[in-house]
Amino acid sequence: MRTTADQLSGVLDHWKSGTGPLYQQLADAIVSLAEAGSLEHGARLPSERALATQLHLSRNTVTAAYQRLRDQGWLEASPGTAPRLGMRSRGVSALTAHDRFSRILVGQDPPLVALNTASPPPVPAVSEALARPEELLEGVAALGNGYAALGDRDLTLAVTDRLRAQGVPARADEVVITSGAQQALWLAVTALASSSTPVALESITYPGIFDAIAAAGSRPLALPMTDAGLDVAGAAKLLRAAEPDLAYLTTFNNPTGTAVAEADAIALLEAAAASGTTVIDDRTLGELAHDGNPPRPFAALGTRASVITVGGMSKVFWGGLRIGWLHTNATLAAQLRHRRAAMDLGSPALFQRIGAVLLRERYDESVAWRLASLRESLAATRAAIADAGLDWEVCEPAGGPSLWVRTPGVSAERFAERAERAGVPVVPGAAFSVLPGGGADRFRLPFYLPPEQMRLGIKTLAARAA
Repeated sequence: MRTTADQLSGVLDHWKSGTGPLYQQLADAIVSLAEAGSLEHGARLPSERALATQLHLSRNTVTAAYQRLRDQGWLEASPGTAPRLGMRSRGVSALTAHDRFSRILVGQDPPLVALNTASPPPVPAVSEALARPEELLEGVAALGNGYAALGDRDLTLAVTDRLRAQGVPARADEVVITSGAQQALWLAVTALASSSTPVALESITYPGIFDAIAAAGSRPLALPMTDAGLDVAGAAKLLRAAEPDLAYLTTFNNPTGTAVAEADAIALLEAAAASGTTVIDDRTLGELAHDGNPPRPFAALGTRASVITVGGMSKVFWGGLRIGWLHTNATLAAQLRHRRAAMDLGSPALFQRIGAVLLRERYDESVAWRLASLRESLAATRAAIADAGLDWEVCEPAGGPSLWVRTPGVSAERFAERAERAGVPVVPGAAFSVLPGGGADRFRLPFYLPPEQMRLGIKTLAARAA
């Protein structure tokens, strides 16, 4: 079995043919092994003295190389212990799809404050409907055999009308009712992605998409992002070059809360059309614009691109209803409708009937209530961070229920470990990153919870995790 020093020796021979100081070449050799997966996250490296002896280098060279790696976030070291590869090496190769998705789930024993999940409590309309379903449905709530495997007709029509109101030229036979938006994503990706081409997606994105990509036998292709959101020019260029079958994009990025301007969205969609790429427009958070003016769906922009629109009731109404949908062409919709029926026979017919009434009669008031609650909780969160004297750097979201927080000089993975022990779990940035090392100093901070819980969560994090 080859030792770490043996591996480094071979790679170092290559780097010696380049330019730059020898310590820099050694540091680059270690990075190349980490990026290739030959050295995994947490791997122990030899001590400075041992590595210098094995590679026939001066100890000063190894010391300088290790310091460079520490400065760049690749290496972690504690007094008296050998250095090890740190969080920058924990990229897509180190986190499985299961690892990523499990980070955003609440376990069977609820924590003190669950800040790892961006799932909201129900709006008043949902609580009222579940307390008195017969009243809402104007009769007996339990009808038939309780199944609506192919989608309740009233719910399908309500979703169709909602899409039309947003500018999407939808027909009922083009709509598939699903058990939440997560299932809609899984159906679309596994139907259209292939092993021959990657799935393009924002380099920081929703962890639930990775399992679908893996199930399709495909792989992710990172579209470039800046702190302001998607780099549209770079993304369009990459789509034209790679020609992926599928691209997954979000209205308000989860977790950063950034959005794509309409003119940029049109340019991106035209690039997708030119490359033959079908775009999945995930509008799960689409109505949660902080200024009250949500962007139009991609399918409403009149481009030549093939667009699948995904939505659901979880972020506005309540995730417990387990109601989502997708809109596509009628042929694919028919295939996916029967495929999803074979998976789980659909959301309960009762909830689908309730969902239809809520969409038709309580939609606008529920969106307004949710946005007002989010603004109140966000204000409480900002105040709690300031009161605790935390030096966190927070990106201002255009929409959605989360803050993308930078922890200067602190590994987000280590911070998340301490936060979990404190009973206030958060999700470190690596779970959202397509690229190795991405998000190493960031974590997602949802603010769906009531102000008092947000204040308690921040206070506990400041005292026991920061």
